[in-house]
Amino acid sequence: MNFSRRSLIKSAATAALATPFVAREGFAQAQVLKLTFADTRNHPLFQVLQRFAETVKSKSNGALEVQVYGTGELGSQANILTGMQTGIIDLCAHTSGYIDTLFPKFQVLDLPFLFPDTATAEKVLDGPVGQQLLDMMPTKGIYGLSYGVWAWRVTSTINRKAPKPEDIKGLKIRVQPGPIFAATFRALGANPIAIDYSEIYLALSQHTIDAVETPVIALPSAKHYEVVNTVNLTNYCYNAGVMLASKRKFDALAAPLKEALRASCTELTKDWRKAMVDKTTETTAFLKEKGLTFVDVDREAYRKATQSVYKDFRDVIGADLVDAVTKQIG
Repeated sequence: MNFSRRSLIKSAATAALATPFVAREGFAQAQVLKLTFADTRNHPLFQVLQRFAETVKSKSNGALEVQVYGTGELGSQANILTGMQTGIIDLCAHTSGYIDTLFPKFQVLDLPFLFPDTATAEKVLDGPVGQQLLDMMPTKGIYGLSYGVWAWRVTSTINRKAPKPEDIKGLKIRVQPGPIFAATFRALGANPIAIDYSEIYLALSQHTIDAVETPVIALPSAKHYEVVNTVNLTNYCYNAGVMLASKRKFDALAAPLKEALRASCTELTKDWRKAMVDKTTETTAFLKEKGLTFVDVDREAYRKATQSVYKDFRDVIGADLVDAVTKQIG
């Protein structure tokens, strides 16, 4: 072997070692991360997460590939968090209602009628309280990488207007699994029922339930608008979302890939939030065209009617945390 050939081989080997995390055709393959979220592929968040996947690929120089799956494709919504703990699922964009079941303190964000507006909710999430909630997650095998939102949760019914809290009495309503959601509607005299998201349409059609409490944008994505006809704008919950990562999978990534993933999640927050606001406006117009009735409600009366929930969950959440949030809201 002559000197020039040895030099060429040495240079090629050095270059390969210097860029171990870049996927190159014929050489290293990209690592695939499976990402699921708490809705169908028809939901506007699917497109947001597709853009997130492109960002991850770009920031990792092709070394990470994110594949996005809708609800039910990698297991039920209720089983997603377990799948992340075991490392079966790598990433998940999930709602606070399901996160509550694993991290009870997270319920502070779902106290009924807590946030007066979007700006206030974002201020809390982007501040010390939001970080405190994310910091507790690694103890159960999950990382919280960034916040998003599913949009304000409204109360959509079959033939029932509910401008006042007493109008909710006796309503059979599907709620998220988090106990604070059931407690909120029990305080209003309703009958909360926890069923999987995939079963809601059938339950509404068969009148097993009379209502759902979801964001407006969820009504077309799962075709619930074909059954409900009244949207009561209770806006009782901001419905925060979190981009979650399996601790087992994240810890196994090389440092540059961890950095790329975290940076992508930071960019995701802005896109996620804006997309949900824009889509809520668009969906509201669509639903009105379809003949659905939108009803304004007395949120202050509703807030007063659900104050017992604050008392019941104060010790569960932690008095200091509840006080910190309410103080920040002012």
